[in-house]
Amino acid sequence: MQNPYEPEQIQEIVREGLAQVLGTGTDEITPDATLVGDLGAESLDLVEFRFEMETKLGVALPKSNVLDQLAGVLGGSERLYDERGGITELAAEVLRRSAFGYSAEQVHAGQRPYEVAAAATSAHWAAFTHAIFDHLPENCTECGADKAEPAASGKAVCAGCGAALEAATGDEVMAEGVRSALAALGQAQPVG
Repeated sequence: MQNPYEPEQIQEIVREGLAQVLGTGTDEITPDATLVGDLGAESLDLVEFRFEMETKLGVALPKSNVLDQLAGVLGGSERLYDERGGITELAAEVLRRSAFGYSAEQVHAGQRPYEVAAAATSAHWAAFTHAIFDHLPENCTECGADKAEPAASGKAVCAGCGAALEAATGDEVMAEGVRSALAALGQAQPVG
């Protein structure tokens, strides 16, 4: 099924969710404002935000991060970090190619992992959340229809019968993105 949401719709849902969790106005949640540095989000705020988004949209946001997924695919973290603990160009490029949509200015070789996490914005989370909806089933398991639409609740439903649709999990989408990025970069991946 095709993604029933426009990117702007998800961006607005993310902005509203962050504003609610952080107790601020949506006008302060600009696409380039970093969640931690600019908006003052703390780890518990991010946990609450994740819960709000999962509840509203009916999707499972990732429990891991791109670097953890990359280490898992490569069979270890040796190629991810330099001698100072900063990320390598390979890790930076995979992050830039991820569904989060980091730019070269936001993520580059030599950054520490906490600096990468601190670069996250509402636009990054909206882009990733939107990408999850690109991974809906091809057809409804209830009626066989091939079209999805957003319900008033915010969740994706079958346009034919209204049945709730289950997208791939955020971790599945992230892992697929890591594998695709490595393939595009011509990087060998361990078998098994």
